[in-house]
Amino acid sequence: MSTYDLKRREVIQVLMSLPLGYAIACAPAQRSPAQQSLRKLVLVAGPWPEERRSQAEEFAERFLAADHIVGLYLPESGAAVESLAARFPDGAMAVGEIDLQGLPADERTVLIELVQQLYSLLEVRFYVSNEPPWGECQGDRSRYTQAPT
Repeated sequence: MSTYDLKRREVIQVLMSLPLGYAIACAPAQRSPAQQSLRKLVLVAGPWPEERRSQAEEFAERFLAADHIVGLYLPESGAAVESLAARFPDGAMAVGEIDLQGLPADERTVLIELVQQLYSLLEVRFYVSNEPPWGECQGDRSRYTQAPT
């Protein structure tokens, strides 16, 4: 047998192992209860209505994947995040009002910081202001000369 045949077999073995390796390596990681709670809070505090659930879910996944943002809340404020998320029903989205008076100080601080962080992100600001997503051209060039609606 030639060395060409051996190398070809090795390559085929590697290629055959890729789907299994990909499935193992790229399987979604199990999230901790604090991360699940933070995800719930992002959906609750975000601007997306129920009709935009898929868009909100995608955003929440990207939000949790950003370690530099999640690190602001977890693990230090994990208990406050979990207790705050427990106050909202499962599946709640875009809550219009949240009474801050009844919240303990640590939960209130976490919620305010999360909302500030959330609405400072470019994607959320574009969505709230009804502007097209980043990279899409404006339909109306004179939009900036008109009063907001």
